[in-house]
Amino acid sequence: MSKALKAVTVHSLFGPRPVVEGEDAAAYDELFGRVCAAVKPADVIDEILVADLVALEWEVLRWRRLKSSLIQVSALKALKGFLEKQLGYDLYREQFEHDLAEFLRANRVGDTQDVARLARHCAWNDPGANAKVDALLDRIETHRDYLQNKTKARKAEQLVQEYSRRKPGAVRLIDKLLARAGVNIDVLIVQDLREKELDYIERMVSRPSPRLAATPACARLSAVGPSSAKQCAKACKNWRAVRFK
Repeated sequence: MSKALKAVTVHSLFGPRPVVEGEDAAAYDELFGRVCAAVKPADVIDEILVADLVALEWEVLRWRRLKSSLIQVSALKALKGFLEKQLGYDLYREQFEHDLAEFLRANRVGDTQDVARLARHCAWNDPGANAKVDALLDRIETHRDYLQNKTKARKAEQLVQEYSRRKPGAVRLIDKLLARAGVNIDVLIVQDLREKELDYIERMVSRPSPRLAATPACARLSAVGPSSAKQCAKACKNWRAVRFK
């Protein structure tokens, strides 16, 4: 029997893989196989310890991914909030012109043939156009500032998505705005991320997880006697590489 097949057979004895939706079952099998190859379990007690070790290591890897994802999401959220405050009107004027024209057409207020010209003049802060647009919006109980803020938020979201994909234009613009404000992404994350969320993930990643002697399998071994304790130490000789402090 090959080592890989033997490893899969061994971990199948202890139930299904502890793999959740979206995780790679093949990666779990590979981890199990490599641990088995390193430890070379000699009997079922060794195999129990290997199964415990691999399951715990897989859980730690999962929590690390979760922590990374949480930080990434928080960074983008914080960056969007920052841009909504820092974006100058000139950066979303054209988008506002388009959005205003579409809104007026959709709500059928004013002369539909004159909407584009009216929206353009309003976007460029023409006093007469502003007054006319405000009067039209009053009919449907909407305010120009509300529409402008919506456009600003949309532009901020667009820039954040482009920044996350590392598009040069968005990266240059956002880096410039961050530098002008004297902050960076890390500062924004700290300001935005609720401390209890990060602390919770941190505890899950670095919690005082069971060391070798505290594993359920080793608890059983300790009741058997010193010789089995030696088997425990042998089977999990690589356990110390997993730093649970």
